[in-house]
Amino acid sequence: MIKHPFAIYRLPFADECTVVVQESGMPEMYDSIAELEGRSGFVMIPFACDGKQRIVLIRPDRLYVKAVADVASEKVKLCDEMDTLPSYGKDQYGCAFSKFHEVLNDGQFEKLVLSRYNVRDCAGDVVEAFKRACDAYPRMMVYLCSAPGCGTWIGCTPEILLSGSKNHFRTVALAGTVPLSQTDANFIWSEKNKREQGIVADYVRKTLYSFASVIEEEGPYNSRAGQLLHLKTHFHFSPKQGCGLTSIVESLHPTPAVCGMPKEKSLHFIVENEGYERGYYTGVVGMFDPNGKTDLYVNLRCASVIKGQAVLYAGGGILASSDAESEWQETEEKMKTVGDIL
Repeated sequence: MIKHPFAIYRLPFADECTVVVQESGMPEMYDSIAELEGRSGFVMIPFACDGKQRIVLIRPDRLYVKAVADVASEKVKLCDEMDTLPSYGKDQYGCAFSKFHEVLNDGQFEKLVLSRYNVRDCAGDVVEAFKRACDAYPRMMVYLCSAPGCGTWIGCTPEILLSGSKNHFRTVALAGTVPLSQTDANFIWSEKNKREQGIVADYVRKTLYSFASVIEEEGPYNSRAGQLLHLKTHFHFSPKQGCGLTSIVESLHPTPAVCGMPKEKSLHFIVENEGYERGYYTGVVGMFDPNGKTDLYVNLRCASVIKGQAVLYAGGGILASSDAESEWQETEEKMKTVGDIL
């Protein structure tokens, strides 16, 4: 049985998953992404690195690969230290939406991302749920992480923040959402979705020019994630000589796909007005290794598991043209991704 801090993750289209176990002591804790320079391990980075939630790094004291088909045999002891959350209903979401929509109408922001959570019972085996997620979502990065400092999280995320090694890395601009059930051969993206994706792509592009000597761009194109369809642009780049990975991660996170524009102003507004603390939702999750392969993803389609309950998270981009009912329904669809496998 794994009794220490651990993470299990499966990269898109892989038949194997990687198990990371810290054999002794507490996970390493940091207050800023810059402090990860020279370190390696599985990381959980919060949405807002403001001291309320710290960056957690699980050292890879023991690291091994296991077939997805066999992963359910792993027995684990989960960290259950986090507090449960009160219910969060449609009225609370509507109140937050009004605050967000007002400042968008005033022209103070180009885009904001509003999120919410939903608490439900979760009595099943989370390792079994991890395997079900791997089987159901081959296109996504699937993970299960449990450690003091962050608690227990499970997720299936389609959005790369930074992936690669040495001189070749990639990232994506992922935004715009529609259920697959609403698409057909004649489907055309709405102007709202196209603009939302364009804002994210512009930000990523401008950010990479500060760090990359060569940038190649593909898209935007349709990208399926579970029962949802998104617009995605891929960026491939080679970092400039002497450019540290922490600088790139710090500049990309949080992207407008999970925050808004302007970035710092949006981050502050969300923290003050969203109505709850996101914690590690819309943060960064994955393997950070400056000397090997780095695979970091935006922590979407995820849930924290606390004392027999699961807290499911979802959000969406808000523009001046958005309406509350449509955005609420989008979060309902997004929560099904991880809700269906729990």
